[in-house]
Amino acid sequence: MNKTLSIIVPCYNVAAYVQAALQSILDNVSPEHDSCLEIVIVNDGASDQTPEIIEQFIQNQLAQRPIAHHYIQQKNAGLSAARNTGMAHASGEYWLFLDSDDFFDNQALDKILAVIDQHAPDIIEFDATKWTEGEYAIQSLYQPYFLPQQTHRLDAFKANLWYVWSRCYHRKLFENQQFEVGKLFEDMMTIPYLYLAANQIFRLPESLLAYRQRPASILATLSHRHLDDLFWGVQKAMSLEKQYPDFQEEIQLLQYKNWRMIVAESIKIFLRTRDVSYLRAVQNKRAQMRQTHGRDYGWQIAYFTQVLLKKYLHKKDTK
Repeated sequence: MNKTLSIIVPCYNVAAYVQAALQSILDNVSPEHDSCLEIVIVNDGASDQTPEIIEQFIQNQLAQRPIAHHYIQQKNAGLSAARNTGMAHASGEYWLFLDSDDFFDNQALDKILAVIDQHAPDIIEFDATKWTEGEYAIQSLYQPYFLPQQTHRLDAFKANLWYVWSRCYHRKLFENQQFEVGKLFEDMMTIPYLYLAANQIFRLPESLLAYRQRPASILATLSHRHLDDLFWGVQKAMSLEKQYPDFQEEIQLLQYKNWRMIVAESIKIFLRTRDVSYLRAVQNKRAQMRQTHGRDYGWQIAYFTQVLLKKYLHKKDTK
């Protein structure tokens, strides 16, 4: 029997965190909703104590609750592949993705199930709270809204915040989509296209998840590979323009925002390391865009000048 909500948990070398992540599922759903849930845990070839912790959780805590679950073990293939494996085993009408170093909070699953029951939207958005080893730091991801849809879809592309874990999705949105295997920033390469397929989006203006930003996170350790993958995402959006004739503004915003991130991060790395190869890489990517797509978003000098001016004026006003 299909469940209402599948929670997909990819796991790789997270022995310090996975117990809290899995326990948060049980702690944030009332027992009367247990039959609505399905937990899909994917061990992506972890080499630490992660598998043992998962197995103990299944045998001890999960055995006490009538919640359907699947435990899949595979050779290490990366986060995207692990999520795709989880989706292949998920039977729920709706899907949630929980990274195994994050955890649910604030009766998250009860509240999401209530929205599904009352509104049955295609996407449910919710806020998250940044968690730094015992400290909460509230960081609102979205502005409150409830769609009539078209207006908000554009707002989502303007915000460019494509965290997979801050949304719940109707499974139909993934019928022609998977996470890009072997690529970093996989959320940016997948979630925007789910929005283009969605008919109704519900905004739940509460923080339902705590996420950790560890020193080893992508944004903390950017390299040429990260920027190359971001550029791959820009090129993907360019190549798909003709498939979305009704959403040209959204697709071009996706290109523009992610190109601006490439430029900004390349300049930051150069200023920190004086490695000119990052600046040359931007020039090479510009040339490639011109040659392949006849487009050049440039160095975004006007935008960055405006940002610096705003920061200067803010500092001046606060003195």
